[in-house]
Amino acid sequence: MTARFRRCGHGTGPLHPGDHRAVAEFTAMLAARQRPAPWTGHGDVAVRITRDGRGLERGRPADGQQPDADPVALVLIHPDTEAALTATLQCARTRIHGAWTDPYRLLTHAFAGRVLPADVDLST
Repeated sequence: MTARFRRCGHGTGPLHPGDHRAVAEFTAMLAARQRPAPWTGHGDVAVRITRDGRGLERGRPADGQQPDADPVALVLIHPDTEAALTATLQCARTRIHGAWTDPYRLLTHAFAGRVLPADVDLST
């Protein structure tokens, strides 16, 4: 019996049709990461969780939050199910990467199958 294997990324010839989607998602994530949409104070926000800024999470401002407040009161939510992952946190504006867009989903703890650390501190 012969087994069919998809070629690795170093193979020659055209990409497998299934690979086109993965490449498009990754390219969109890189573009969104380099040129984030500005957050206007309304809607969900991409928040840098780690100090080095590599991981992003989806945050939703608390009800009644003023758009120009610093720090911003927000709740971290699951990027797909929109279930709350944390209680209300005080987030410094310097931790806000920009408005949330779907390509950021690739950079979240949930996408990687990990849980958020219990001691998330966004105040600095």
